Amino acid sequence: MIRRGGFTSARTPHPNDLLRRLAKGSRPPIVPSVYSGYKKPRDTYRATVYAVLAVFALVLLVALLPFAVPRNAISVRNLVRGQSVTPAALTATPIEIHVEPASAAATATVLVDGAAAIVTRTNGVISWVPPTMREGTHVLSVASGGRLLWRGGAKRAVSFTVDATPPELNVDSPARATDVDAPYRLTGTTERGAIVSVLGQRVRATDGHFAASLTSPPIGKIDVTSTDAAGNATVRSVRARVALPALRAVHMSAISWATPSLKDPVMAMAANGQINAVQLDLKDEVGEVGYRSALQQVNDIGAGKGYYDLRAAVQELHAKKLRVVGRIVVFRDPLLTQAAWNAGNKDEVIQGVDGEPYKSRYGGFANPASIAVQDYNLDILREAADAGVDDVLFDYIRRPEGDITTMHFAGIGGPDVSSQIDNAIVGFLHRAGERLRGTPTRLGVSVFGIAAKNPEEVAQNVPAMAAAVDYIAPMVYPSHWTKGQYNVADPAGQPYEIVNRSLKKFQELLTAADVDAIVVPWLQDFSLGRTYGPKEVRAQIDAARQLNLMGFLLWDPKVTYSEAGVPADAPLLEISPPVTAPPPRTAPPPRTAPPPRTVPPPRTVTTLLGSAATTTAAPAGASTAIPVTAPTIPAPTVPAR
Repeated sequence: MIRRGGFTSARTPHPNDLLRRLAKGSRPPIVPSVYSGYKKPRDTYRATVYAVLAVFALVLLVALLPFAVPRNAISVRNLVRGQSVTPAALTATPIEIHVEPASAAATATVLVDGAAAIVTRTNGVISWVPPTMREGTHVLSVASGGRLLWRGGAKRAVSFTVDATPPELNVDSPARATDVDAPYRLTGTTERGAIVSVLGQRVRATDGHFAASLTSPPIGKIDVTSTDAAGNATVRSVRARVALPALRAVHMSAISWATPSLKDPVMAMAANGQINAVQLDLKDEVGEVGYRSALQQVNDIGAGKGYYDLRAAVQELHAKKLRVVGRIVVFRDPLLTQAAWNAGNKDEVIQGVDGEPYKSRYGGFANPASIAVQDYNLDILREAADAGVDDVLFDYIRRPEGDITTMHFAGIGGPDVSSQIDNAIVGFLHRAGERLRGTPTRLGVSVFGIAAKNPEEVAQNVPAMAAAVDYIAPMVYPSHWTKGQYNVADPAGQPYEIVNRSLKKFQELLTAADVDAIVVPWLQDFSLGRTYGPKEVRAQIDAARQLNLMGFLLWDPKVTYSEAGVPADAPLLEISPPVTAPPPRTAPPPRTAPPPRTVPPPRTVTTLLGSAATTTAAPAGASTAIPVTAPTIPAPTVPAR
């Protein structure tokens, strides 16, 4: 049956029927496309939409499928992007690279600055031990492959800087404080971004400038530290120089302290207000340690004499409001050099060109560059500080005067031996400051009067030495100058002129070097070539005062002083707090007297003064080769000072 305008649905039309219909101009019947290939318009549109949707779904599936695959994860430990690190810190700890999943670690690539790094792989962890690397910026790159074609992989890059250069640090020369209880300010500059600390406390720094305000001037060294981002640190140490009342002291040997006839007059000077301190020998020119020391080496080499108890002496002097200045003769040490030589430690001894101990009138000079020699003296220094000594004054902190080319210093060579000895001595002073850390003990150093003009003759670089200690004590004895020095015709006969002019030279030298040092001069109270008494002593004191140097140290190896020449206006000084917990000691028993010694006859002594040398006979009572005499105890000979 054929519908109107339609097609026969009861049967399948024959192709000839379709042709006949077309020939008659009638509308061809619509039949299923499977048979005729002809599509109905609505069905064609629907099929097209379905096809497009299918293609889009397929594309979307292909695009989203990689995102459904988990990506590899990379993390780097012990190294942070942008980190600055020192070469030592970089090589100290392995850099760990963690890759997830663990299986991806086996194929991950590790590059340092574009080159393959040597690594180890264990359970998904890649370990890289950095070698020593040059300073500068470096890049650590890590990459792992994908799980699906190109997708799922990971990359990580960590840039870091190797920095081995400590930061610049400049500490302004601290102004001298006028009050020990007043606030104290310290300023300086450093590298931008560096962390500054003063005495262990962090200080704010702005654009490289810092300022620290302290409640009071600290005792001893002030350590200023600048630390950069990598951990490099620079330390500068300065001292808060306090304008304390002038130190006025007289010299006392260890034996004289144990001799009432010598000790009592000194105590009387203190009671009269003429002195406010006593300089007491700890180790003398012979190398004897006069107090009862617990140091093993001191006693092993026979240097410990035990003439007095140091702690008891300190307590006695403090009870009288007197400051204690302990004197240590450093490098002139016949006992130490002889013991070192006998033990085969020849590097501890200054030698001549023949390889034997250097021959001089001193009996034995230790090598300033020897750490063992330095440590021996530093142990005595610290023992004294622990006993409550207020000041330690180094003496003979130099080389023997004479032609340096005739001397051999183990550990020092090359063309500039003189400056190397200077550096060794200044370095020793800095080490001494370190050993005094945590104590109120101040440090002083005695220097030759000629060192202000000709420092190379005895290896005493005065400005460098002064910068490392609390004060310097120039030995400006009038009898030790040659005629014409500082345009003084007769130095021994003109004590005011020679003391005044020589001390002024020290002040000018320190000012030119920008070193704000306290100067406490050694003055002469002995007779050498000319009789000295109260008049000559007072002239020297007045010469120093004219330069605003109100303190002094009087030297007489016989410990018999011209009291009438010393003004009775000594101010009281601050003394160290009492030592409440002394360390255990196993010192040898005290000795009441040293063995008798024969006092040698007067001898000829050559004393180098400036660029000239003078030869004089050294009578008893002189400062060179002078026997220390005591009424009750035989005294050893004190060699030239």
